Amino acid sequence: MIYPMNEARDYLLERAAEYHIAVKWAHLSPITPPGSSFEYRSVVMNLDWHRPSEIIFQFAHELSHVIHGDKGDVFYYHACYTGKESVEYKANVGAVKLLVPFFCQELDEPYANQHRFMQAFSVPSYLADVVTEEIKKYYAE
Repeated sequence: MIYPMNEARDYLLERAAEYHIAVKWAHLSPITPPGSSFEYRSVVMNLDWHRPSEIIFQFAHELSHVIHGDKGDVFYYHACYTGKESVEYKANVGAVKLLVPFFCQELDEPYANQHRFMQAFSVPSYLADVVTEEIKKYYAE
């Protein structure tokens, strides 16, 4: 199942509202990454990002920064992966956790798998184990 961007975006906008996070969608250079600010409880998303399939995961990633109180405003999605203790890795894990309930909500467990999730949201391959674990947790609850 491929999720329309607007349904996933609306789902994440609801999560943002729950956490009192302001979201601004802007037309920026295709290479300008999104950013977030814990101090201002806000996220800025680039509607013109050169890889549109990544926008939903980027949005969840930026929300995760704010939700988890990451200081040092304006973290970028494209920052290099520096290990499981890095703030960027943790924001990616938070993004997976935000998106799993949306992904699984209308799927029977056999159809909710890592490959489909990662393809639907352009999730980096190094998060495969995280995705598998979070999907298992969703159905165990």
